[in-house]
Amino acid sequence: MAPDTPTDFDRAHTYQGRPLTERLTPWTTVLSRLDHHARERPDAPFLTTPTPAGDTVTLSYGQADALSRRLAGWLRRDPAAPPGRAVALAPVNDAASVLAVLAVLRAGRPLLMLNPLDPAGRRREQAAAAGAGLVLRPGAVEADALPEAVALPDPHTLPDPTAPGAHTLPGPGDDAFFFATSGSTAAGKLVAQSHYAAAVNAEALRRHHGLRPGDRVLGCLPIQHVNGLHFTVLGVLAAGAHVLLAPGFDPLRYPRLVERFRPRIASVVPSILEALAETWRRPEPPAGLDYFVSAAAPLTARTARAVRERTGVRVLQGYGLTETVNFSTTLPADLSEDSYRRLMTDADIPSIGTALYGNEVAVLTAGGERARPGEEGEICMRGHNVMTRYQGNERATAEAFAGGWFHSQDLGTEVLDPDSRRRFVVVTGRVKNIAKVGGEAVSLDEVDRVLRAVPQLRDAASVALPHRFLGEEVVAAVVPVPGADPLPPAHTALSQAFRPACRPARILVLDAIPRTATGKVLRRELAARITGLSQPPEAVPPTRSAQ
Repeated sequence: MAPDTPTDFDRAHTYQGRPLTERLTPWTTVLSRLDHHARERPDAPFLTTPTPAGDTVTLSYGQADALSRRLAGWLRRDPAAPPGRAVALAPVNDAASVLAVLAVLRAGRPLLMLNPLDPAGRRREQAAAAGAGLVLRPGAVEADALPEAVALPDPHTLPDPTAPGAHTLPGPGDDAFFFATSGSTAAGKLVAQSHYAAAVNAEALRRHHGLRPGDRVLGCLPIQHVNGLHFTVLGVLAAGAHVLLAPGFDPLRYPRLVERFRPRIASVVPSILEALAETWRRPEPPAGLDYFVSAAAPLTARTARAVRERTGVRVLQGYGLTETVNFSTTLPADLSEDSYRRLMTDADIPSIGTALYGNEVAVLTAGGERARPGEEGEICMRGHNVMTRYQGNERATAEAFAGGWFHSQDLGTEVLDPDSRRRFVVVTGRVKNIAKVGGEAVSLDEVDRVLRAVPQLRDAASVALPHRFLGEEVVAAVVPVPGADPLPPAHTALSQAFRPACRPARILVLDAIPRTATGKVLRRELAARITGLSQPPEAVPPTRSAQ
């Protein structure tokens, strides 16, 4: 290869012909935005967190800057966290955890985000893969739950840093974060995100949502996940806006938070919207709330309609991956009512919108060409927000960037909106979520989608299980609406959507579908649960029986 010939890596990190060396924003790290806001607007509110007593505590930009600098100084003095070595954090949704994130970044150490609820073996595996020498926990995480972790000190008790280099920011290309991809059990898929990629994502969010100082954003998603951290915290920070970070979602308290805080935007996942559609009792739309942003799991048109009818507020569906630093696409906020209905509430599959600034999104055929509108292909991305690599896994990195695009392994189509003449992306399935039943390819995502559209079902998902003669068989699990008989309408919907060979062989009734905190179906766990229920008929309780 000639010296000047772009590699697949180079092309996968190009935006509209601009390589990584041509910066898309003068603010090449999120920390530089924090410094700016702390200088220009030190008393402006940055972060509000509810307390167990029902009160709230607010940090200004000046306080967040000063306290994170103190924590960074403490961290630099710890011999277990030498320069260049990763630090792990098991955060919760509180101010101490957010300050710790900023402090680790400010200290110039890559930050591995751990889930405090993960098994100890999984946490150890991820820490080893990232090379983390120190694990931190906020005071809200008990020592017994994370015995390997060091408790974060109260930054109010720490001195201001005075050591040389204490105010030097990390470089744009330096590693900022390590995240394990959703559902990974092995440490081989640890995503490395640079400071610059995080800054580009934050700039894209600012532009797309028109975020500005004074705006309020309500978040309740766990900040150990990319959506909860990059959108709710870092995107808001970069814009100089104000975030209310709830400890989680409580269907009874959430409406009161909306009324009290009056956010312009609320970040959610579909399961939260489904709960709100059932529990929202306010007669008027929430004052000041422009829209919900939903991501992390597929949103049904039925849920989008129900939320609009109950609250009077639109839902904008977004899409992105850990490997593309949060959002790659989101539905535009300025759609006409006709376009919104066509793309969301009246669509068979609601659209995930259009590409955000800093990255290009295309549906590509197997030959690498851009698919025609309506033609299914793989959703691929390239741009300045794309990950640096899979840590320690050169083969997986090369496969992900093959052909100069990041390969999402999600299937989709593009639809042309007649009003705006823009192409909108629709996710139709997952490359790997395909069952091979007697030679027939069956999309588990499509089975899920058909069942979740049945009014008598609260939730549904399907799995592929080994079959002696067919290779695999599809088995579905459903959660009924209270008081509903779920099986007849489920069978009817499936018979209308699939030919007999492609329908689930069995349908089981469960109390809940196992999902991650962000709403993704845990298919391995679901398969294990279904296998456990698939006993001889006389051993299966009547309420759990299949068709």
